[in-house]
Amino acid sequence: MVEFTVPNFINLLAFIGLTIATYTIFYFGKTMSPKGIGTNLFTLALGINLIGLSHLFRIWLDILTSPLVLILVATGAMFLSTGIIWVVYEKSMEINNLKKREREINSTIAKLKEKYYQKELSEEDLKVLYSNLMKELTEIEVGLTERRK
Repeated sequence: MVEFTVPNFINLLAFIGLTIATYTIFYFGKTMSPKGIGTNLFTLALGINLIGLSHLFRIWLDILTSPLVLILVATGAMFLSTGIIWVVYEKSMEINNLKKREREINSTIAKLKEKYYQKELSEEDLKVLYSNLMKELTEIEVGLTERRK
């Protein structure tokens, strides 16, 4: 039989809070990412959920004698750390790819201007190409602004 003591109540609240955090990650990951829930977010959520389960098991098991609780906390911490690193890495890679594309477009624009001044490109062709590149450059700038938040 489980006694309702303050530590047991705190462990139950920790379990509920961490479970809600896990589902929040799934909800926002699904709605914010066009790819849906990736392995990185799943790993992060799994880590949080395992730590939450360890709090739940603390209610029924003696913390000092239960290796299950220690295994859950260690495994959860490992998944949590891996998930955090993975999420941050993927976000930084997205930003780096957008910056790289931005540099490529700026180089292309400079090359087009050079060809126009050397009379290798007509004014109409320059306008068409320039407008397309500026549209893409604007989309990249918006993407960079959104991802830096």
